[in-house]
Amino acid sequence: MRHSDRETVKSRSKVVLQIVLFVGTLVSAMQSSVRATEITFLCATALEPWMIEVIPEFQKTSGYNVKPTFQIINDITERVRKGDAADLATVSTLQWEELRRGRKLYPDVRVVIAKVGFGAFVKKGVAKPDISSVESFKRAFMNARSIAFFPAGRGPTGAYQVGIFEALGINVVIEPKIKYSGASKPHQVASARVFELVANGDAEIGLAMISEILQAPGVELVGPVPPEIQDFVAFTTAIPTNAKQPAAAKVLIDFLLSPKATSVLKSKGLEQG
Repeated sequence: MRHSDRETVKSRSKVVLQIVLFVGTLVSAMQSSVRATEITFLCATALEPWMIEVIPEFQKTSGYNVKPTFQIINDITERVRKGDAADLATVSTLQWEELRRGRKLYPDVRVVIAKVGFGAFVKKGVAKPDISSVESFKRAFMNARSIAFFPAGRGPTGAYQVGIFEALGINVVIEPKIKYSGASKPHQVASARVFELVANGDAEIGLAMISEILQAPGVELVGPVPPEIQDFVAFTTAIPTNAKQPAAAKVLIDFLLSPKATSVLKSKGLEQG
């Protein structure tokens, strides 16, 4: 091969190598950009056990990062209403409608990703009362020496417990037995204090969302509330209008509806919406 031909081959090889390196750098930069995209997620406390398990899988397969904050949906709704930074939030269907009317979210994204019912709980290891029928449920709470209560107006559980005992006509009977939970400690979810009342023996029995009972230390699920008086909280996705990553939030919603994610639901005390 002539000297000039060898120089031409070398020159072309350098060009090819530079192109390969450039493409590799570009792809790497794009991947890094995707990885750096963070989804700020205001998520209902009742969904925490589910999210803790499925979010790492989403991050691994999608390349997006997720920054979840777990709160009761009343607080989440208020944060969205005030315009706090968030790419995705979970609220109740009624709260979603309120936020839509206030033009605080994208109206074309409304997906129920899960729902949860209510159950009774007692201290771990103690005998569980019968709550299989409406009458036995009433009896269990009327016979209890003390009852753990969420503060009035603190999320859907607070509203449900007040409504159900009024409907059963025993609110006056149980009122002297009620032990209200105090304010949550720093970095503690709002529902933790009501479970502490029972776990510490300060109250004998309480009502809460089943998914929250299953993850609370020191307490055990007695069983779900009888079907005749059961109610469900549906968790609806909301993308705030000030979201910085609305497209990424939609990718996360799609993942939460996938068979891989929904297969984990029931083991966490949740049901599909």
